Amino acid sequence: MFTMVKNYFSEFKVLKTASKEFWLINAMTFFDGLAYFSMMNVLSIYLTKNCGFSDFESGKWIGIYTLLITAFVFGIGAICDIVGIKRSFLGGLAILIGTRLVFAVAPFFVKDQTVLQYIVISSMLAMSFGTAFMGPIFNTAMRRFTSKENRSTGFNVYYLIMNLGAIFSGFAVTDGLRTAFGEINGNLAIMGLGMLMNLAAFVAVMFMNENNYADPSEKVEVKMGKRPLAVFAEVWKESAFQKLVLFLVLTIGVRLVFTHQFLVMPKYYTRVMQGDFELGFANSVNPIIIVVGLIILIPIINKYDTFKMIVLGMAISALSLVVMALPIEWTLALPGVHNLDQAYTFIIFAQIIIFAFGELIFSPRFSEYTAMIAPKDKVASYMSLAALPMFIAKPINGFISGLLISMYSYDGIRAKIDTGNVAYKDSPEFMWMIYLLLALSSPLVVVLMRNYLRKEERALAAEKAE
Repeated sequence: MFTMVKNYFSEFKVLKTASKEFWLINAMTFFDGLAYFSMMNVLSIYLTKNCGFSDFESGKWIGIYTLLITAFVFGIGAICDIVGIKRSFLGGLAILIGTRLVFAVAPFFVKDQTVLQYIVISSMLAMSFGTAFMGPIFNTAMRRFTSKENRSTGFNVYYLIMNLGAIFSGFAVTDGLRTAFGEINGNLAIMGLGMLMNLAAFVAVMFMNENNYADPSEKVEVKMGKRPLAVFAEVWKESAFQKLVLFLVLTIGVRLVFTHQFLVMPKYYTRVMQGDFELGFANSVNPIIIVVGLIILIPIINKYDTFKMIVLGMAISALSLVVMALPIEWTLALPGVHNLDQAYTFIIFAQIIIFAFGELIFSPRFSEYTAMIAPKDKVASYMSLAALPMFIAKPINGFISGLLISMYSYDGIRAKIDTGNVAYKDSPEFMWMIYLLLALSSPLVVVLMRNYLRKEERALAAEKAE
């Protein structure tokens, strides 16, 4: 164990010459992760408890919110390539500061529920625009402020810091504030803290020099006269990008599992368990495993082919739903499991642990793969347009999740399960069976099409070798 930890941190030696911009980006990653993950931990509950939306309506609006994030991301990558990283960050963070402030104070001051819902939805739609700036610009900044020698390690650190934010957003922020202020006011406090974190990130951007390239050879002259739509059209015509999009489309099934964590899990957890369920702690387990796993497994994982690691991570993530899809009676038959609370606790944390191992293999390699095959003058465009498949997946899952929750994991389902009168086809486990079948389709199809999908990647590798 000590040797693994030593080997992991020995990789950080290549970062000893990293610029202050690299570390500023990682600080911003922590702030943004703390704000985003703590909000997503409770967003579906916030919309229902604080704003009066039904299960279906909250799922619908979260689906629309994530749909708009992806829609805006398409153009933002091209905008970033033209106007620069710093101004893109400042614009996005300014929007997030304002909208999260509205989330924090509107339910407290606005008593008319209809008016409140209009205000919150309007703010959510604006927030989607600000949120859309973050993903592609962070990845673009990570490529700019790392060299070829330390890029893989840089992305590992970036992913490590993001998950540290996710850890603290769970047990410290979500559980801490909801315990201190109660469920209703705790949700408002979480939104307020997110606003302060965005403000801290805004201040950090002010100290950043976006022209401090780690690898001067990657510096390109920005053509200010080129419009975002023209950049979009150029990227779309490139064969490498077309194959990337196909690959990403094929991953939709398994990537839905990632959206379950904030769309489905919070209500599922609190409705199948009796008494108070520590939602924040449950949401902290995943990033804790990822952080520890990064230390132990990354030195091993880095030795293997990126594409193969992506497929392996996809398969593990999909299979994590197996334990949730099995009839609850099967779990009750396990040694040491004596009642429904113990059964649901077992399957909840078993899924979290298995999924976390899949995610720590999949996610860092996935971002690195996209950045790796992008031309140096279109990195942000590639990173943003790579979100195209999730443009389809997120809204679909938003609508479907609200519908399935209202059918299979509605408020009061636990009392009905206690009576023993819930058939499998009417149970929460059947809902997870539906999601499991969708998730398994991704790694299976990707494996079948691997030779075609990797054609451009191999050509690029041959070119770099020459």
